Amino acid sequence: MSSTNIQLKLRQTQQLSQNMQQSLRVLQMSGIEIEREVEDWLADNPLLDRVEQPEKTYEPPQTTADIAKRGVSLDDDDSSAWENLAQEETLNAYLHKQVAEHPLTPSEAARVHILIDFLDDKGYLTESIEEIIEHTPLEWMLEEDDMEIALEHLRAFDPAGIATPDLTQSLLYQLDRLPLSEARRCAAQIITRHLDQITQNTPKNLNRFSKLLPEYSETVLRDALEIITNLRPYPSYGFASEEPTQYVRPDVFVQKNDKGEWYAISNEESLPQIKINTEIIEALQEESNLDPIWREKINGAKQKIDMLQQRKSTILRVAEYILAHQQDFFYFGEIGLVPMLLKDCAKHLELAESTISRAVSNKYLACPQGLFALRYFFSQNAAINDSETGNAISANAIKSVIAQIVEHEDKTKPHSDCSLHRLLQQQGINIARRTVAKYREQLGIPTVQQRRE
Repeated sequence: MSSTNIQLKLRQTQQLSQNMQQSLRVLQMSGIEIEREVEDWLADNPLLDRVEQPEKTYEPPQTTADIAKRGVSLDDDDSSAWENLAQEETLNAYLHKQVAEHPLTPSEAARVHILIDFLDDKGYLTESIEEIIEHTPLEWMLEEDDMEIALEHLRAFDPAGIATPDLTQSLLYQLDRLPLSEARRCAAQIITRHLDQITQNTPKNLNRFSKLLPEYSETVLRDALEIITNLRPYPSYGFASEEPTQYVRPDVFVQKNDKGEWYAISNEESLPQIKINTEIIEALQEESNLDPIWREKINGAKQKIDMLQQRKSTILRVAEYILAHQQDFFYFGEIGLVPMLLKDCAKHLELAESTISRAVSNKYLACPQGLFALRYFFSQNAAINDSETGNAISANAIKSVIAQIVEHEDKTKPHSDCSLHRLLQQQGINIARRTVAKYREQLGIPTVQQRRE
């Protein structure tokens, strides 16, 4: 006799109105995206007009992708250079195209598309599944288990090593695609345990690894090193970069007043200014029996203006929170950064954490130190630098210390990761040696062998 097992699962959900959903979507948009969105609004609603911008009073700093490093000539005589750029395929486009080539359900495919959009410029997935879910709209109702499955699907895509958290994992995933051999097993051990020991000097490598891995012959070691050399240095290697000539405009300026006090101000040029066409409104008000479509247009126009104002206000409030809690950064630079959490900002501003996450997504702050993403100031990675007070230092501040140590080191006797770890401890920064190595790699600083002159 069979029995039916019935389980009930309770889950608290939040239903958002269509207007609230659109408002959150507008908040998450970058400056370029909101510009395109407003163009659509103007085309759709004749009651909306663009406000003419006043003459520029401040020249915002701009950053562009480095086209030169991709080996493309942009001389005036080379008219084909831009054509070549347009023909190159980006990694994201390549991955999105592959989704349709895999046997995925519509729901699985949608989750994979989401993960692809969270990859960084190198093709790594540095954010955890929990963080990704937190940074996506509530109405998507993403579950951790489903996203973990989607991640495994994505990691089966080409190129090998995609969506891994770091270089080591990317190389190991690439190895898994190769035929099993003793050289492959040896390569896996080198990558897992001694990746920072590899240099461009083959004889030195063989001599070093013969001592570190005596169980393998010189031939196997040579083959293993050859295998590693042929792996991609990072997943996006060889692909075109996203929008290489795109400029980044700051959403907020931080500057000093006459009293030497820091203050934040919105960049009016980064947000399209729109208004309601009063002439049409006055003409419509004279109608005794106004068509419901026009009533909807009027309400829609007011809502769009409110959305832009709310977006501007929220971003400025977050910037003011950053300014209040990161004063040392604006005086001393990166070394002055302190750990700061999204949830603390949300609590202080009495907003949802997901709202703060949207507000800092693809938004930028310009100050005398340079142009920074708002998310740059929020970090959950910290180390205790005073065991008595419990004071902590942010990950970006630690990276700044590492960069300064390396910059002033003796180039004939550069610091190893162990040496950097010891020097940081002397300054009260207590982090693991492997974390030191990870931060060094993220800074683009070569290994001690590669830095030695």
